[in-house]
Amino acid sequence: MVTFYKNSRFVVMLAGLLLAASTLFAQQQTLENNQICMDPIAGRGAFINAVNTGLCVGCTAADGANIIDGNLTNFATLTTGISLLGSGSAVSVKDSLQYYPAGNTVGFVVGSGSTLLDVNLLNNIQIRTYRNGTLVQTATFNSGAGLLKATALGGTTGRQILSFTTTGDFDEVQLFAASGLLGLLSSLDVYYAFEGPASCPLDCVNALVGADASGTTTGSSGVCLGGGVSSPGNAIDADTTNAAQISTVIGLGCSRYLQVALASTIAAGPGDVYAGFVVQQGAGLLDATVLGAITITTYLGSSTTPLQTISGGSLLTASLLGGTRVQLGFKVTQPFDRIRITAGGLASVAYNLNVYYAFTKVDSDADGMLDCMDKCAGNDLLDTDGDGIPNFCDENMADLTVLKTVNNDSVAAGTDVTFSVTVNRQADATGFEAPTGLKIKDLLPVGLTYVSHTAPTGTFYNPTTGIWNVGSALSGATTSLVLSITASADSSGVLSNIAEVFSVNEGDPDSTPGNGTAGAGDDDIASACVSVPVFLCPGSSISLSAPSGSTAYQWYRNGTLISGATDSTYVVTESGSYTFTSSSVGVCVSGNCCPVVVIYRTLVANAGVDPAPVCEGTTVTLTGSGAGVGGTYLWSTGATTASISVTPTTTTAYYLTVTSVDGCVDTDTVVVTVNPKPLLGSVIALCNNAGTTDNPTDDTFTFTLNPEGGSNTTYTVSGAVTAGPFNYGTPQVFGPFLASSGNKVITVTDANTCSTTVTVVAPVGGCSNCPPTPVCVPVTVKKLQ
Repeated sequence: MVTFYKNSRFVVMLAGLLLAASTLFAQQQTLENNQICMDPIAGRGAFINAVNTGLCVGCTAADGANIIDGNLTNFATLTTGISLLGSGSAVSVKDSLQYYPAGNTVGFVVGSGSTLLDVNLLNNIQIRTYRNGTLVQTATFNSGAGLLKATALGGTTGRQILSFTTTGDFDEVQLFAASGLLGLLSSLDVYYAFEGPASCPLDCVNALVGADASGTTTGSSGVCLGGGVSSPGNAIDADTTNAAQISTVIGLGCSRYLQVALASTIAAGPGDVYAGFVVQQGAGLLDATVLGAITITTYLGSSTTPLQTISGGSLLTASLLGGTRVQLGFKVTQPFDRIRITAGGLASVAYNLNVYYAFTKVDSDADGMLDCMDKCAGNDLLDTDGDGIPNFCDENMADLTVLKTVNNDSVAAGTDVTFSVTVNRQADATGFEAPTGLKIKDLLPVGLTYVSHTAPTGTFYNPTTGIWNVGSALSGATTSLVLSITASADSSGVLSNIAEVFSVNEGDPDSTPGNGTAGAGDDDIASACVSVPVFLCPGSSISLSAPSGSTAYQWYRNGTLISGATDSTYVVTESGSYTFTSSSVGVCVSGNCCPVVVIYRTLVANAGVDPAPVCEGTTVTLTGSGAGVGGTYLWSTGATTASISVTPTTTTAYYLTVTSVDGCVDTDTVVVTVNPKPLLGSVIALCNNAGTTDNPTDDTFTFTLNPEGGSNTTYTVSGAVTAGPFNYGTPQVFGPFLASSGNKVITVTDANTCSTTVTVVAPVGGCSNCPPTPVCVPVTVKKLQ
């Protein structure tokens, strides 16, 4: 028993909680389009939504759980009254896990005792659909002209199907009884809500026309002064849209009938058989007064004794899916081969009754579902998991297969790759059913960084958890779905991505969800891999290890057998593409046939060629290479640029260390040979006064060069004096030069072209700078010992 509280504060609080829950559900709902007719919205995920049920004052939906428990024979009772929703009462069924597509039929199976709802009652009922708490569509009956249709469900139980075809997606359906129902009907039994394809039959009428009928008979009883039966043949021809017509006049003394003779006898079993006529009152719906004047009778053979005579409210009535035609019928208890419809006169009104055809309907297993709507050869009225397959024939088995591919199985690090996860199911015709609650896990491993994904409509992928929530979307005409995941391959080696059925409500004959095992027949798991090259520095190595459990191994490089490489591990020392075989896993690890690609870096530090020898003090530019993009340089001088300038004073070796972006290191040396300059020391000018101490104009000077160092072979002199070459070790005297000619700038260049420039300072004032007459000055004398 579900208790609906009337405390307003509680109602407001509960409504708020349910609205928040509805928003959360919207993020998780998957598409359900299993194409199963009259699929109950029941079982997992279904609940009575208090927000749209209204929790009305003076009205209840006692045992509300009966609507969603999957037992199609029990019901909740909606008591009409004043609702918080407005002028009416309601019950609303929401699915928290799934939503349903536009174009499907949706509705409720309802009842009111053993009689069906008439036009006055139906005009006070609405069915509404919602999506994420928002009203999508409202269907009304409108005397048969509205979107809402009504038809009887099976036998004479009084159960009725109220339904319409949707134009928008929905996850909730509400049955609303307007306040106008009050006084006409105190309560309404609600059995269950359902949805399904619009093409599904909601009735199973077998029209007794054409070859099934052998003729018609018309007649009357009482005193008939008018009216009659016209076009009786229309009731048995193959055109079920035309009709014979019985016309009555005002008065109780006359009745007229139309009788259809059948080509064969209609049996009363096995199961339940129903018979009757499809009729229409003029151009509108049959009203209760006229219904009370109508009788249907069966006969067998030549006997004029009626077998069954059913009249008035005892007739099973139901509006058809189109127009305002109705069925009038009853459950057959005896075989018959003639069936008659009689229209009696009324004291207050004349009417015309259009008779389209006689019909039969069969429920062979007597479960309350007519044969054309049967899903099982047995009880159809219990579907506790709400998957549309009654418990009686629900094997709860779905055969699933998962496949995995990648668009590029060998890429450079940092490249995007796209994995495709395909889940297939065996079609329903194979004896397996569509899965429900299906979730597939594909969590990207370290080294694969999520970029984006594309999931089929009505399914959802969470990259954080790796869960692909398929739900019931793999159903109906859909036997295969594909999820695409794009990831960046950021690590080197073999990057494997595994997808596996994580959970499903049904069993799988050859697989166990979530066991992480791919073996013989276990086909709900698959993987794909990407090879990203492993780059090694010169002189380094890596060890490859195959999975344990085998007794024999063989390693290959570039597809060629490596002699002697028969252990479970192999040490790689050269570039190549490496794979292995073993006695247990075949050519490679199942589903991961990507080789390990090893590439040795060709890092070579290059400090440049040794430059030509230079003279001491010369600046030289050295340029190194080899670091590659993103690499670094380090010279022995501390400089970190590729090119440096140096001015060595002696022959010097410069070391360059190159580090590549992936950490490889190499070193190279360049030598700058330095030739020393000639060493001259101080060059002294020797003055000569030409014997005339009082005449400086004739003073001259000389100087001597005897260089050391340098090439120590020969040298030349340039500048104020141009001479040579001279040999080292032999002093050379230059001059005399007039003292008045000033200083002499000379450059000494050795055989290596290294040079030293000096200035020979001419004697200041010449050599004749002392007067001929002595000048007397005091002399200080100091005794030392």
